[in-house]
Amino acid sequence: IYTEKWNDDWFFSLSNDYKAIWQWLLDNCNHAGICKRNIRLLNFMCNTNITEDELIKVMENRVLIAQNNWFIPKFLKFQYCSLNSERKVIISVKKELEKHNLIDTVKKLFGNHYLMIKDKRKDKDKEIIKLKNEKNETRKFSGNFKAQGEELFAQRANRWPKPNTGK
Repeated sequence: IYTEKWNDDWFFSLSNDYKAIWQWLLDNCNHAGICKRNIRLLNFMCNTNITEDELIKVMENRVLIAQNNWFIPKFLKFQYCSLNSERKVIISVKKELEKHNLIDTVKKLFGNHYLMIKDKRKDKDKEIIKLKNEKNETRKFSGNFKAQGEELFAQRANRWPKPNTGK
């Protein structure tokens, strides 16, 4: 949950109905920021009575119509600083964007570099971290820990079983 939204000028300026709507949209979109278009359901769940035109106007390009869906570009940008990765979740996001014909929209909004995949042979963005577990055993991990959250990765890595090296 992103609590800083309560300090955001745009969010602060919304009526309580639209604050609830924004939160509902974020809670109901998928991992690529795509939510099924259903104004009746939105109105029922948020106890509001707005039109889709009003929604789009008030949300100021934060919600876009994409065929039978609403697309929340800011969700995508907030969740993933870049889609320059071969991680499974990023590949899945790209497939969702392709499935809903949103690749060009994302390129227009965030630039071509946001979607480009880096050459696997270039490991400039990779680091090697040595971690010690509770038994004082050292293991090496490599990857882009800045994108994964160094602290979270380190916590989880210490809990992983030691790989069987056959020695």
